[in-house]
Amino acid sequence: MHAGLLRLMRFGIVGGGVTLIAYLLFLGAIAGGLHYVAASVFAWAGGLCVGFLAHRHVTFGDRGGWRSQIWRYIGVYLLQLLFGTATLAALIDLAGLAPWLAYPVNIIFTATFSYVLMSRMVFTPAGDVQRA
Repeated sequence: MHAGLLRLMRFGIVGGGVTLIAYLLFLGAIAGGLHYVAASVFAWAGGLCVGFLAHRHVTFGDRGGWRSQIWRYIGVYLLQLLFGTATLAALIDLAGLAPWLAYPVNIIFTATFSYVLMSRMVFTPAGDVQRA
């Protein structure tokens, strides 16, 4: 199987686990009375550390310098938060979806956005490193 397809599958599995955790945090925050934007930020923060470690080691197999990667990862995650919050608001306020349904629908947009940015800006997938 092609390395890029395997990496995409690993991204889906890792991202699915992190997303499930974030979704449960989102639902708990909504049930606790938080506005959906605050609940989304809370859920986003919950997945940050686990997501970095899992994507670094499992998805991309990157063993490069983690100190610079963490800052790029946080930057991508912040962009994802902004993008995801905007698309979540559009799904809820413009399309009229309930928050519990809009959140998983929004994953389609945010997952695609995240994979593209992580694979190009944060991690160097194992096997993609040019050898001198």
